[in-house]
Amino acid sequence: MRIRYNRLYFQRIAITLIAAVMTLVLFVQGRHAGNDSGLAALSAERSGSIVVQVSGDVAHPGIYRICGKKMTIDAIFMAVPLCAASLVPSDDLLSKPLQTGDAVHLMCKARENRALISTTSMKTSQLLTLGLPLDLNTMSQADFELLPGIGPALAYRIVGFRQKNGDTLAFDDLLQVDGIGEKKLKQLYPYFNHSISK
Repeated sequence: MRIRYNRLYFQRIAITLIAAVMTLVLFVQGRHAGNDSGLAALSAERSGSIVVQVSGDVAHPGIYRICGKKMTIDAIFMAVPLCAASLVPSDDLLSKPLQTGDAVHLMCKARENRALISTTSMKTSQLLTLGLPLDLNTMSQADFELLPGIGPALAYRIVGFRQKNGDTLAFDDLLQVDGIGEKKLKQLYPYFNHSISK
């Protein structure tokens, strides 16, 4: 009876140990991304990389960080296009170099058996959320209102000043807008890809 009891005791310990080891192995494996193909959009800041959005007829739409100088076709293939056969790298748009903040949209045309690709810019709200630099010359009044310290009246003056000056402003030109002084300019500095000149 005692021998049988010892055997059951050791079997229970062995089963418990095996279960603990298996749980640990599964936990460790679950901590690693199953497919490290860039599907996780953003990670730590890396020099020489760009951040783009891919949407449309792709298996994995989303935001991608791409290392190095890549083209539109590279971003589309990271997102796994649903009409890959019709994508020809020699196409001008497919070979266009990407920049941070670009948004690429792929639409597969079943009848013509070809792909339609368009590129625009990501929304200002997305850029702000991701901590990416804004383009002073493409923002609307509503976009400016998303920034701290800029209300509807100031946003209106900024857009009006830009329109009067050929729709192109350098960051320092904001000082000429009524309501923006050195203090507010420094507050806005982190949001733009421009430098402040003294």
